[in-house]
Amino acid sequence: MNEQLTNSDLFQSIFESSLAGLFVVDQHGSILIANMSAQKMFGYVEGELVQRDIQFIIPDWKLNAVGAEMNKVVVGPNQFYGRDRNGVKFPIDIRIVPTVVKSQNLKVIYCKPADISVFESDRKFRTLISNVSGIVYRSKTDRPWNIEFISEACLNITGYSPAQFYDSPDISWDILIHPEDLSRILLEVEKGMADKKQYQLTYRIATANKQIKWIWEQVSCVMDEQGNVCGLEGFMQDITKGKEIEMALDKEKKLLRQYMDSSPTMFLVINKDHTVELVNKRTCEILGLEQDAILNKNWFGNFIPARDKKRITELFEVIFQEKLEVPNIYENHIVAKGGEERLIQWSNATLRNGNNEIIGVVSSGLDITETTFLQNTLNIRNRALEAVGNGIIIVDAKLPDQPIIYCNKSFTDITGYGTEEVTGKNCRFLQNDDRDQLGIAQLARAVKEGTPCRVLVRNYRKDGALFWNDLFITPLYDKNEKLTHFIGVLNDVTEIQDAKKKLEEYALHLENTVEERTREVQSTVQKLVSTSLSLEDQLVETQRAERKAKLSRALFTAIAHNFPNGVIMVFNSDYELVYVEGEEMDRININKSDFEGIPIDHIPVFSKWQINKIKSDIRKTLRGSNISFEVDFQNQCYAVNSTPLYSDEKEIKWALFVYNNVTEQKEVQHKLEKTLKVEKELNELKSRFISMASHEFRTPLSAILSSAILIGKQNEPGKEDRRMKHVSRIRNNVKDLVVILNDFLSLSKLEEGKVQVKPKSFELIQFVKMLIDELEPNKKEGQDIVLKHSQPSISVYLDPKLLNHILINLLSNAIKYSEEQKEIIIEIKVNGKDLSINIKDKGIGIPKEEQKNLFNRFFRAENATNIQGTGLGLHIVKQYTELLSGGVSFNSELGVGSTFSLMLPVNIYENEKNSIN
Repeated sequence: MNEQLTNSDLFQSIFESSLAGLFVVDQHGSILIANMSAQKMFGYVEGELVQRDIQFIIPDWKLNAVGAEMNKVVVGPNQFYGRDRNGVKFPIDIRIVPTVVKSQNLKVIYCKPADISVFESDRKFRTLISNVSGIVYRSKTDRPWNIEFISEACLNITGYSPAQFYDSPDISWDILIHPEDLSRILLEVEKGMADKKQYQLTYRIATANKQIKWIWEQVSCVMDEQGNVCGLEGFMQDITKGKEIEMALDKEKKLLRQYMDSSPTMFLVINKDHTVELVNKRTCEILGLEQDAILNKNWFGNFIPARDKKRITELFEVIFQEKLEVPNIYENHIVAKGGEERLIQWSNATLRNGNNEIIGVVSSGLDITETTFLQNTLNIRNRALEAVGNGIIIVDAKLPDQPIIYCNKSFTDITGYGTEEVTGKNCRFLQNDDRDQLGIAQLARAVKEGTPCRVLVRNYRKDGALFWNDLFITPLYDKNEKLTHFIGVLNDVTEIQDAKKKLEEYALHLENTVEERTREVQSTVQKLVSTSLSLEDQLVETQRAERKAKLSRALFTAIAHNFPNGVIMVFNSDYELVYVEGEEMDRININKSDFEGIPIDHIPVFSKWQINKIKSDIRKTLRGSNISFEVDFQNQCYAVNSTPLYSDEKEIKWALFVYNNVTEQKEVQHKLEKTLKVEKELNELKSRFISMASHEFRTPLSAILSSAILIGKQNEPGKEDRRMKHVSRIRNNVKDLVVILNDFLSLSKLEEGKVQVKPKSFELIQFVKMLIDELEPNKKEGQDIVLKHSQPSISVYLDPKLLNHILINLLSNAIKYSEEQKEIIIEIKVNGKDLSINIKDKGIGIPKEEQKNLFNRFFRAENATNIQGTGLGLHIVKQYTELLSGGVSFNSELGVGSTFSLMLPVNIYENEKNSIN
């Protein structure tokens, strides 16, 4: 090849006449030929440089990317240090042209001495650019912004080398920009060039290996002499990591805000200067204000009642001064819009900065205004129910023989029987053998028909003493109109009956006395005729009889006048009120003297409708009927009974109406209905428990029984593997039974307040690893439990037994509700005095509408009913966590998975509880 090249006169003429040094090197860097200018530049004579490596005269040739790439298109100029024959270095400018001759890759190198000052300045500039982590560039202004210069950092950031941007027509910066960002960037570049100002861009690019990266770019417009934009210069930086962190933080903030705004509790952050820094949606709803009306306002000055302001402000000041621990649970009133006060139960924690100084308090609150009011009202009503003078019983109409399921204290006082003696019995035991009564027949008919009824019956106390019972029963029906209970209200009217009996005796005595006196008068007359008795003796006897008659009438009047909680009225056939007496007259504003002898049409206290109704009842009574009904009058309820009154000739002359005020009994009846509803809900809970327990026990017991039968049938040699398989099945089902029984026992101990916290020091990471090993047999195929922890060792002071139960339950649930080949993560972190444990699975998730009931006893989500479980596990987890002075929460999405979070103290001594009730 050397011979062919030297024989070319044209090439030789150009080659030798060039003032610049020229070299031709092969792909290995060996010098094939050098012109005279090149040899003189380095101090060599003709032929001395042939076959030498180019690195011999340009030491850093291979250190430079330009020298290393033999197959690239024209590159240059580049600055190097050359070394002459004496070993002295000097700066040179080099341009390199690759070419191919007869299938050989060659490079033609043009070089000349460089201006030292320019070289040094250029060297410093290039060194600076090479050390910058971002891209320095210059481009044209027309799209696709063809690159005139770009630094080496472009290879690391984009995957494309500078040469590709210079020479490849398929590589330009605009094709790297993400399609979703391109139109925006075009507009911003156009605006920046129009404004002729420096501007900044943020966008995504797709690298050579299709990786998406975020770029931040600062662009300056290069102006020509006429003031027009002739180029763009700028700096680009890879901000992908920062952007990903920013987006992750935005996502976390959004999730936190969504959680806070979806929470039924209030969230509030109060700064050290008493201003509100953060509130959630529930807080705004309770206060009745928009968020802007709460933020940055003084909490104590604007939302605390004046009577409590000083006390609560001083409490928080002491907390901020760290003289007092923030109370975990605290109740106080707040002032909502319009001055309405709400009672809030707060759970508090302090916020600290990097120097561990308290900078604020975060509080979550529950509005317990209505709950507290209802509880107080319920307590008052229960006490009133026990204190009421009437005996009250509730009978279960659904059970055979309709037993008594409730009685109040007045019932036991009246009858002499204790509560345990009457519960479960039919109330007929009060009648002994005295069942031949009209009232009992009426009562039996009403019970059979499920209708209200009021009767007067003879009952007997525990000591055998008779008492008269004015009994009123009311049936109760459920929403399906099915009879469920009867409420009975007992009134001991023995004294009234005794008085009535005495009144009858007095009336009979009066009649006998009058009859006797009549006979005496007749006898006296006869004697007067026959024996001439003195008129004076006859007059004395007559006066004595009259006094007795007047005494009897006065006694009857006194009894009627003092008739308790009622009125006695007597009407004649002309609808005239001929007699009225009773304690209730004063309350209904009836004056005896104003109304006796007055027709009912002229009595102003009755409305027209009431007058017509009373007339109708009088007519029915005068026809011989006994009427019983209830009527409302002046906001009071009266039980009315009527009976006809006969003359001496046995003719009905009058209608007797007895009005008894039963308002209190009615109120008691309504209270009993509410109490009965609560008991019904408890019965439903018991039924659900029995159903669930029987189902959960039946499945493992059936599996154990079938496995035991199969073992008995496979007792021959050679079937050991099958027997072991069934033995293993029995063990697993026995283990399931033990888990179920443990849940029941734990719930029982919790409700009885027998669970004791027994803390001790232990190393948590090793403790959790042992739990994971223990659960190894329970895992499904391909499932993996991954333990992540912020510290290699974490020492805690907690109750290991309770914590073991909590973690076993949560991890077992994660295994049970996740499919095969799924990963379960348990993450442990310590932040100061707080310990957080998160258990995350990729299971079936929990429907959003059912999440509020998740910690209730016996609750099972609809999508988990075909998976074995008692519905007690999470309820017990919550109780145990609270015993450890902690809390449990969760976040779940249907079909995605669930994360359960435990927040516990590292040392329970700082907030220790001994038991739970």
